[in-house]
Amino acid sequence: MSIFDEFERFMRRWQKFFEEIERQIEEDFRRFSAQPPSIGGGRPRYYYYGFEITVGPDGKPVVREFGNVRRRSDVEKIEVVDEIDPLTDIVEEDDKIKVVVDMPGVEKDDIKLYISEDGKTLTIDAKGKERKYRKEIKLPAAVDPSKAKATYKNGVLSIELEKTEKRKKGFEIKID
Repeated sequence: MSIFDEFERFMRRWQKFFEEIERQIEEDFRRFSAQPPSIGGGRPRYYYYGFEITVGPDGKPVVREFGNVRRRSDVEKIEVVDEIDPLTDIVEEDDKIKVVVDMPGVEKDDIKLYISEDGKTLTIDAKGKERKYRKEIKLPAAVDPSKAKATYKNGVLSIELEKTEKRKKGFEIKID
């Protein structure tokens, strides 16, 4: 199977997925517009969905989805939840890990960051007036939480984490 066959299969799957999203949105709209609005919600105020396609280390496409529209693996349906799974980039360097998270619509004070006891999982929670975000990230290496630095500006959360064990660069071997 060529990369083009793989891509065609991938695109057919996505087309089917988007047709299901569109069908369910129309169904939800008809159902919710027929009901009086309930106090405290009941229906989502927005649909937030996106995906990012990158090339993995094996040369195959890797698709990461984000937003509040999720596919359920047990049934052929989608669900819309209150918490948004934000677009996230993780960059691993020799001695640190940088995490960049797209989280517009919340204030700096609304964001809570947690690192697990083993230093291998980062959890991000944000609850603003209009939006809620939640993301649990398995880090590529253990980090030292006491040396973590985070900034939030223009809807972008940037986190810099120092690894507990530095990657050894090795030694050069001279050829005779």
